[in-house]
Amino acid sequence: MRDLPDGELASIGTREAFEILFHRHRTPVFHFIARQVTDRALAEDLFQTVFLKAFRSLSTFRGASEFRTWLFSIAVHQIADERRRGKSTVALTETFPAPQARGPESNEIGDLVRRAIEELPEKHRQLFLLVRYHKVRIAEAAEALGLTPGSAKVTLFRIQTRIGSQLKTLGALL
Repeated sequence: MRDLPDGELASIGTREAFEILFHRHRTPVFHFIARQVTDRALAEDLFQTVFLKAFRSLSTFRGASEFRTWLFSIAVHQIADERRRGKSTVALTETFPAPQARGPESNEIGDLVRRAIEELPEKHRQLFLLVRYHKVRIAEAAEALGLTPGSAKVTLFRIQTRIGSQLKTLGALL
């Protein structure tokens, strides 16, 4: 059963099939959540809620999108629900790798990138993280966020231009 694609495992709908899906997708989903909330305990709570909702709603997965897109959609909605409750603020805890930099400059540039990402509007930040750090295709990320693929491409281009300009202004890029 471990060799089956995600869609087939989801259609089987058993606990064993879901456990395989959980193990395949737990790390990227957790990192996506953890990059957007203030503390690890909250990230873990949201993570558990996402997978609990996914398990309970597995019968509603129709395969119109990839399973991971569906999971990221649930995560996006959980993060939004948490923000509406006012319990969470954006604070990216991870450092981000700096392009073509090594040593102390790498950490400084990584911090600048992190701060630039923190300043983005929520949907833009999520789009950037899904595409650039989780290697989700733009069309999938757009679907998870409720955007059209065309608007997601334009938005991603603008985000990258903005971050590049901020880094250039601060002298981080030559």
